[in-house]
Amino acid sequence: MIGTRIKTSSPNNKEEEKKESTHHHSAASSHDVTTAPMGINLPMSMATTYNPMPHKLSEGENATPLEVIGSTATDKLVIIMVGLPATGKTHIAKRICRFLSFFHDIPAQIFNVGDYRRQLCGAKLPSDFYDPQNSEGMAARLMACDAAINDCMNYLKQDGVRVAALDATNSTYERRCHIVATLKRMKIGCKRMFVESVCDDHELLEENIRKVKLSTPDYRDMDPEAAIADFHQRRKNYMTVYEPVAERDGPHVKIINSKQFIVHSIRGYLPLKVVHFVMNLHTLPRTFYLTRHGQSEYNVLGKIGGDSGLSANGLEYAKRLAKFAAERIAAVPEKDNDSSTTTNITADTSNTNDNSEEETTIATKKERPCRLWTSTLRRTKETSQFISHNNFEHEFDNGDTGQWVQFRPMARRNLDELYAGVCDGMTYKE
Repeated sequence: MIGTRIKTSSPNNKEEEKKESTHHHSAASSHDVTTAPMGINLPMSMATTYNPMPHKLSEGENATPLEVIGSTATDKLVIIMVGLPATGKTHIAKRICRFLSFFHDIPAQIFNVGDYRRQLCGAKLPSDFYDPQNSEGMAARLMACDAAINDCMNYLKQDGVRVAALDATNSTYERRCHIVATLKRMKIGCKRMFVESVCDDHELLEENIRKVKLSTPDYRDMDPEAAIADFHQRRKNYMTVYEPVAERDGPHVKIINSKQFIVHSIRGYLPLKVVHFVMNLHTLPRTFYLTRHGQSEYNVLGKIGGDSGLSANGLEYAKRLAKFAAERIAAVPEKDNDSSTTTNITADTSNTNDNSEEETTIATKKERPCRLWTSTLRRTKETSQFISHNNFEHEFDNGDTGQWVQFRPMARRNLDELYAGVCDGMTYKE
């Protein structure tokens, strides 16, 4: 498994409940943690260096407005997926929406036509349902498409909503023209772009069919070999009428085996964000490990929020986490050692704060390349402080090789605990 990530964050159910009851104005606009609204002075115990100011965007108040870089607050985008079954369309659509929502705080939602088809016609339909000569099947699939488009448009009419992804094969130029014409009739004024996924790698297709398609409602609990045969026939039915996206379709990006990309007539802030993201998507699955931070000084005192460091118990947890990361997360199982591309490892102990001047060399072994994400809060950074950052040669998905920094730390503000407003630094009793 390549590209494992470990995240440390600071959620706390009780703290969340408390923060939800915090006055909204205080959390949004208070810039002084020692003074409450209406001029009420808070206890001086709150005025500590462990109580951070409300988080502000790192770009600052004078950041470039979106209007200057090709977008406005009202710009909306419809992403229309195109591709034969088992080419990763749904995976790509989900990843795009997650990316926009998590990293850019842009609301986005997927409308999967297959879900609408299952609601209308049921699951486990035979492959001949998808035969282009089956007029009843064609009519039912068009009805499902229209239902998805209608919900998609109703979603985009909402204030604050920016992006919707229409996930379907959309395999013919006629079907794509129908979608575009319907969008225009709705008069929402949204931009559109096609994202076509092409996969002619036989091994990748077979892996996708076995790992993904057999677990869908269409084939769940079926004999695997019978399900695979039926799916291949379904795919052949689509192939008989498939028309690749071309210049006549307008703005689009074509993804070929996740290695080659063709971009045509893409303009604007949001469409370019999507293009940049899909050009960096991985084709192999990744495993994420999530951990809470170690016990903090504020945890010991029962205080809410803050930016305190770790207690003695928290430091012990951090040391054990580092051992777990090295032995269980980064280490390649022995049965996979022969296929690993990782070379010899030499440990870098300069960041372990153990006052040891000795260099430690780990015996030759294999490691997975891993990433490390934390919030920007002190307690999460200290929880990760003992995790070693080795350097080794690594072969990337595109065949390039380069130096990899193991568990290279990255602090992300969007993993921070929500600011508790005037209650920040108080105990529950206070």
